[in-house]
Amino acid sequence: MSKRLPSLNALRVFVVVARHGGVSRASEVLNLTHSAVSHQIRILQEELGITLFDKAGRGLSLTTEGSRFAQRVEAAFNEIEDAAHEVCTSQHRHLRVGTISSFAACWLLPRIGDFISSCPDIDVDVQSTNTPTVLTHLDADVSIGFGTGPYPGVFSELLLRDWLFPVCSPEFARQYDLHDHAWFDGVPLMHSSYEPWSLWFAAAGITAKEPERGIMFDNSALILQAAIKGQGLGLVRHSLAHDDLVAGRLVRPFSAVVESPMSYYFLCRMDKLETPPVTRFRQWIKEQVAAFPTHVDRALGSA
Repeated sequence: MSKRLPSLNALRVFVVVARHGGVSRASEVLNLTHSAVSHQIRILQEELGITLFDKAGRGLSLTTEGSRFAQRVEAAFNEIEDAAHEVCTSQHRHLRVGTISSFAACWLLPRIGDFISSCPDIDVDVQSTNTPTVLTHLDADVSIGFGTGPYPGVFSELLLRDWLFPVCSPEFARQYDLHDHAWFDGVPLMHSSYEPWSLWFAAAGITAKEPERGIMFDNSALILQAAIKGQGLGLVRHSLAHDDLVAGRLVRPFSAVVESPMSYYFLCRMDKLETPPVTRFRQWIKEQVAAFPTHVDRALGSA
């Protein structure tokens, strides 16, 4: 035998009376007469067969059963309200994506149009920082972090390992006659604090200390732009330089590469992980990473 639900209108009136502790204030909130509110409470008590309120001076106080019932009913109405809001907003969602500035400029932005085209119902807000990103640095739903991990307290997933190598413009390589056996004296070097030259020197078998001079950037995307303009030889990540190498704006004068000590991670707060925008973005970026040539072709962009 199916259970008979009380009148939803009576339940709505009951919640408001319970919240405000009296019929008079509830009638104002609901824009109903005093007698109409009292009538709904009486109907509900008769349907349930219990007393929901006791008189308390000029107002009402919930009985033990009434208090317990009020909590459950209000929670149910809140659930209905949330469900209605979700349905109404399902056609227009918002996703905040945080990442390090260089990755945003050189890797994410050239590809994000594909996500927007495939998910036109999701508005994307890209937030960037020059600090290797974890979620606490930005007000983001998801983050493409750059670091070594682990990231306690959030969902983390390795996305992409990276490689370091020097790049420059084709004209710069010819001007300084750069090749595997070239000497570095007098060559302007550019780097960031995340990519020290000493790592690559060791991989290339070059006995040299970290340069004390040269341009230091806090954003690796600026190294790429400076290198394209012929300002020097820049030590950069494969993920950032790949498109410029393919386009011929940059070349790799040396064949040696070294794996970066830092990698890219997909980061997300646990309470956001299963939301539709995050689920779809996570699937999309994993597909993009899978299609990206993570193996460094030693012939790619060679001078």
